[in-house]
Amino acid sequence: MIKLSIIIPMYNVEQYLKKCVASTFNQGLSESEFEVIMINDESPDNSYALANKIAKQHNNIKVISQKNKGLGGARNTGIQHAKGQYLLFLDADDYLLPNAFKNITDLAINNTLDVLEFGSQGVLPNGKITYTVAMHSKGEIYSGVEYFNRFKYMNSACNKLYNRKLLIENENLFLEKIYIEDFEFNTRVFYYSKKVMAIDTIGAHYLQSPDSITRNTSEQKKEKMLQDLIQVLKITKAFSQKKEQNQQNKNYFNYRLCFINVTIFYQLLKNKKSYKAFINLKEQLKKENLFHVKHPLSEPSKNLFRKTFLHHFWLFKITQPLQHILFK
Repeated sequence: MIKLSIIIPMYNVEQYLKKCVASTFNQGLSESEFEVIMINDESPDNSYALANKIAKQHNNIKVISQKNKGLGGARNTGIQHAKGQYLLFLDADDYLLPNAFKNITDLAINNTLDVLEFGSQGVLPNGKITYTVAMHSKGEIYSGVEYFNRFKYMNSACNKLYNRKLLIENENLFLEKIYIEDFEFNTRVFYYSKKVMAIDTIGAHYLQSPDSITRNTSEQKKEKMLQDLIQVLKITKAFSQKKEQNQQNKNYFNYRLCFINVTIFYQLLKNKKSYKAFINLKEQLKKENLFHVKHPLSEPSKNLFRKTFLHHFWLFKITQPLQHILFK
């Protein structure tokens, strides 16, 4: 029986691939208990050839090649080919910590969980740890919506085990060729989940690369991020309107809609947009009933930004002369 499918998208990751894959074979699981699915997303480097070389050394590695569909599209291919009870998404520049996932996987199976969240650490290329995220639900299991209303672990899709059956039955796939696909994906996952638990076991290290989407200075990528955030806001609002609006669900969706709004306007500020751009976008969102800024957020910095700037828009105007200092 395959307990765990580890899905690794590949795009320009040749330098990281060996370490990433090697970490999956140091988890206390036999090769018959897990599989590694490597998806070549039309990578221009030598990732595909290297993946095939690695696969020859193990019977439980599948290598799949496809036309470029972005990170979400590569993960979708992994979901569709996976056979494990649970799925783990692992980016190729990240790696698992030794002997973490036998216990994590067994915990998910023994409790028939839909989602199990585990801890993680961010690391620089030199190995220095930049952050640690670790939280637990003290052994309690909650529905996805109630869980999210109580706990705010990570928006990432990589610090979770997902029940494959849950994703398949609800046609829960990622949006393709879009940034922040994890947020939109998890909005639907938690809504449909009946059994969710959190543990504080640190399961993985995530590389903090200067070339990542959130740190990239390309104007084209900045603009795409902004437009994708607005698209995700529209999709999330449309999804929420189709679902039952009891109080728990209202709190759930209001939080997520507010979170995206805050992120959108922070991006505008970070990208040094004009005051007119802030006002125009606010009016656009209000016109489409997408301007949601009243729900408190658990992250102090984001909540402060919400309470100050998004309730007093004139503050954006006085920050204009300071943008070159705030965001060098």
